[in-house]
Amino acid sequence: MKPFTITLAVALIASTFAFAGSGNPSKIVFPRAFTSALKEKKLLFEASAAKVCACQILRVASNNEQEKLIAVFAQGTNNGDLSANFTAANTVLEKEKKHLKDFFYTKIKTTENVTAATECSMLYKNIQVKYQDVKLYDVLDADALSNSHIAKK
Repeated sequence: MKPFTITLAVALIASTFAFAGSGNPSKIVFPRAFTSALKEKKLLFEASAAKVCACQILRVASNNEQEKLIAVFAQGTNNGDLSANFTAANTVLEKEKKHLKDFFYTKIKTTENVTAATECSMLYKNIQVKYQDVKLYDVLDADALSNSHIAKK
């Protein structure tokens, strides 16, 4: 058995004996190394923040490249106001599209705009079903980029 499995088994057996018998159960204190090992192996469940994702599927071309399909994503934290979250993410996408047009591509055409209350990795998997030849360009942090925009004003 692996050391981690042995440690887990010992902890489970100790908890069984702690609650056996009459009276109040004794408190079990797990060592920090045990909980650190659980976190490291991602076996300890921790709350994750809900995400929102906005995506633009772009058909791009330049003087040096043939036309191709790319997906640009902006992911932000869902703070409960989906309208504001999607607006911030879409604003980040529009700025990135302008940047792509100014520096990299001569032609950019938006094929589709997609938004979802999920992580961008999940949305990308769904998009690949419809557009098999789409390439992931980037996943932008809408929280950071929209906050920096607010700070500049």
